[in-house]
Amino acid sequence: MPELFSSLDRHFGLFIARLAKNHSPAAALAGALVSRSTREGNTCLDLAEYACKPLPLAPQHEGERFFVCPALSDWTKKLIESGIAVQAGESTPLVLVDHRLYLRRYWEYENSIAGFIRHRAGTVLQDLDYKRLRRDLQKLFKPIPTQTTDWQQIAAIAAANSSFCVISGGPGTGKTSTAARILALLVSQHKDSTPLRILLAAPTGKAALRLQQAIIETGLVQKGLEPLQAATLHRLLGHIPNSPYFRHHAENPLAADIIVIDEASMVDLPLMAKLLQAVPDSARFILLGDRNQLASVQPGSVFGDICNTKIMTGFSTLFKRIIADITGSAVMPSSVTDKSETASRLQDSFVELMHSYRFGPESSIARLSRAVKDGDGEGALDILRTSADESISWLEIPAPTELEKTLQESQLVKNFKTMEQVVEPGPCFSLLENYRLLCGLRQGPFGTARVNQILEELLSREIRNSFANQFPGLGGDGKSSLPVRPIMVTRNDYNLGLFNGDIGIIMPDPVNKKSVQAFFRDDSGMVRTIAPSLLPGHETAFAMTVHKSQGSEFNRLVLILPDRDSPVLTRELLYTAITRAREKVEIWGRKEIFATAVKRKIKRTSGLAEKLWSDR
Repeated sequence: MPELFSSLDRHFGLFIARLAKNHSPAAALAGALVSRSTREGNTCLDLAEYACKPLPLAPQHEGERFFVCPALSDWTKKLIESGIAVQAGESTPLVLVDHRLYLRRYWEYENSIAGFIRHRAGTVLQDLDYKRLRRDLQKLFKPIPTQTTDWQQIAAIAAANSSFCVISGGPGTGKTSTAARILALLVSQHKDSTPLRILLAAPTGKAALRLQQAIIETGLVQKGLEPLQAATLHRLLGHIPNSPYFRHHAENPLAADIIVIDEASMVDLPLMAKLLQAVPDSARFILLGDRNQLASVQPGSVFGDICNTKIMTGFSTLFKRIIADITGSAVMPSSVTDKSETASRLQDSFVELMHSYRFGPESSIARLSRAVKDGDGEGALDILRTSADESISWLEIPAPTELEKTLQESQLVKNFKTMEQVVEPGPCFSLLENYRLLCGLRQGPFGTARVNQILEELLSREIRNSFANQFPGLGGDGKSSLPVRPIMVTRNDYNLGLFNGDIGIIMPDPVNKKSVQAFFRDDSGMVRTIAPSLLPGHETAFAMTVHKSQGSEFNRLVLILPDRDSPVLTRELLYTAITRAREKVEIWGRKEIFATAVKRKIKRTSGLAEKLWSDR
């Protein structure tokens, strides 16, 4: 039986017990469980889930010992009596809200986010020139059939009407092009002589660069503006080196009139709270993302909670009237649930884009991603088996002992081998973007750790021999001498401007052919050089986990799933992997494992959705 608590969980439980007014095993247990819960990505602990439940307290080799959790009413009473958890008022390390138990800072983060959104969302701004807005919408959006709802146009109206807007949509639904049109609308509405201050950001450098390029390529928002540049969220907020703080916060907000954040599903609870605290009262704030993707690695599923379709009820009568007045057509009731008269007006700030412009409705990638998103395991397998085009394919995963042979014969290795003929970092980055390998897990016989090890061994001799002719003096043996390999940063280094998830390439310097350097693309797309000895924690990245691939897109990709089930394998993980591909997805796995993963949905305990959408 595996260990239930980590050392950190146990020490935190003992710390809570020492703070309690009386010796309280119930408080110690709750402390250890809430620590474990946040470590697993939840923002709080649901006591009802554990009440009266037996918990193992030691590994099996020490004997099976269990502790039965208290009943819910008794447990909450003991926590309040202990003085370490209160429902409101006093400053205690834990906060109890009904049956949810929070670390205080996470409770404060949730309240801060919910307060920001409820204050801003659904409030119609009064200074809009509706005549100009109608004219600009006709110019920016092409007419569509009268029986179809133009969700991009509705998203633009929502963003123009409110200081807060969320736009969700799958791959190719036009989130960034819609954002560009929104910016063009707002620039047109701007009456001051001073140019609008527009900030673009995303959680990773790659995602920020894609947002910047996508908006600039539309050519809609350059007139009268400074050149638009996107940044990572940490750079946007101005992280203070060697501290958990940022230069921009409530007392020193960002200098911006409009802030657009892409890939919002990747933003965890603490970072979202700090970001919203730094948004000035006068600024418009727009979030873009895909609510069906994986949640953030750190605690919270903020974007999913914000776009909680089980609670959202449909646009208000007022907003539907505004849409009809501006566009001349009504919102199709079949697409938006029409029962919002007594519900929160928050929904007026939330729009989901429905139509994919990248894939046709009969595209195999589109059909597969829809089946996975809907949890239809058998339907997804049927699409894999009967696909009429070459955009998806399936390979039954070999035995662990045969994986090296399968990799050696695959297009993957052939693609990586072409890097030996490229002596410039720019083209090497292009090769990586063209064809990538993703794994469902990090550890295990089919995880990234082993796959990267196999690929290094397969490529090492050939690449080293080839480079020895082009770059004399770079020979040697062992992994460290592999003269070209992609790497992924695993630890933030604010002094170097490198962040967890950044992709670089270690390869010979094209200028000084006797040295090896690390190359990275910055927020503007330019390649910069860093000495390998200065790099923060990093790892080889021929293969990467699906989590680490978020915010990136590749022309073609291979997804390797394990040969046995794991709780990590969920529909969100599969959907995220499949939607990273522009042209082709090849999945290696076991069909029964794939179908089980499609049916499994991520569950993260949180109170944010209720705080946002409940009338309480």
